[in-house]
Amino acid sequence: MSSSNWDSAVIKSIGYVGVGIAVWFLFNGFAPSSLNDVFGLVVTFLLYIGVYILISIIGWLVIGFPVHWFAKNYTNGSYVFYIAIPLIVVIGGLFNNTPQILGVAALIQAFLFRYYLYKKA
Repeated sequence: MSSSNWDSAVIKSIGYVGVGIAVWFLFNGFAPSSLNDVFGLVVTFLLYIGVYILISIIGWLVIGFPVHWFAKNYTNGSYVFYIAIPLIVVIGGLFNNTPQILGVAALIQAFLFRYYLYKKA
C-alpha cells in the first residue's frame, strides 16, 4: 500500500460524503424557488464546502490518521477499527441534543476510506 492509495482514499471519502450531504440538503426543502434563492443557495454552498473541507481535514489530521496508523500497525485492518470512533460519536450524540450530521459524515468517511484503501485494483 503506497501513500498515493491513502491520499486518494481520503480525497474520495471527503468528496463523496460532501456531495452526498449537499444533495441530501437540496432534496430536503432547500431547493430554490426564485433567482434570489439561487444566489443564496450558491453562497451557502460555497460556505458549506469551505467549512466542511476545513472540518474534515482537521478531523483526519487529529483523529483519522492516528486511527489509521494504529489499525494498520496493530490490527488486521478490519472495518470495525476504522468506524469505531465515529460510531462512538454517533451513539453518544443520540443521548443528548447534538446534531448528528458530523458524526454520520465521519462514520461514512471512515467506511469509504477503508474501502478505497484496501480495494483490489
